[in-house]
Amino acid sequence: MHAAALTLGLSSLALAAFPLVRPFFPFDPKTPAETLAGASPAVTSASWLIAHYLALIGFVLLLCVLPALYARLTDAGVESPARRATLLSGVGVALILPTLGVELYALTAIGRVYLDGNHSVAALVGLIYRGGAVLVMLLGLLVLAIGAISFARAARRSGALPGWAAVTYAVGLAFWCPLLPPPVRIVDGLLIGVGGLGLAWALRRSPP
Repeated sequence: MHAAALTLGLSSLALAAFPLVRPFFPFDPKTPAETLAGASPAVTSASWLIAHYLALIGFVLLLCVLPALYARLTDAGVESPARRATLLSGVGVALILPTLGVELYALTAIGRVYLDGNHSVAALVGLIYRGGAVLVMLLGLLVLAIGAISFARAARRSGALPGWAAVTYAVGLAFWCPLLPPPVRIVDGLLIGVGGLGLAWALRRSPP
């Protein structure tokens, strides 16, 4: 479990750092021209790329550690809730990752073209963020929230992992939402970091 603990710790730190590094700006896909005029310098900046790579790495590492969390809870006698939490969490993350890819690659490219003087690309922002991509992301956020809450309930029921850490981590994952204001997102990231590190530390130890 030492490798799993390290993986979970790195995942939690990456997700906690994401809102601290990410630049924030007004974003309204209903007015793509005005939105992109203000957003282009931010979405083409190094901090934008670093922040979204951190989020991408954090979620991918979370996918990698889900089997270890499942194994720890299964050994404690809560196999069915653990399986449900693992499945829901994995599906939720998988549905969120495409939107991260859009913001990391597509939105950055659109911003660079806009800054080069081709303002007609602003229409793409409306097409992307008022289409199916947002619905998929919102569905992923909902499924991840249900999975995280299920995981916290299973952890508290089994006693195999510290309940405070599981609940803190679950609350952070459940409220990980790009639509929330920046202060809430920063606090949310800190909850993921604190809860995830607490779970990672517990994974290093032998189960009770």
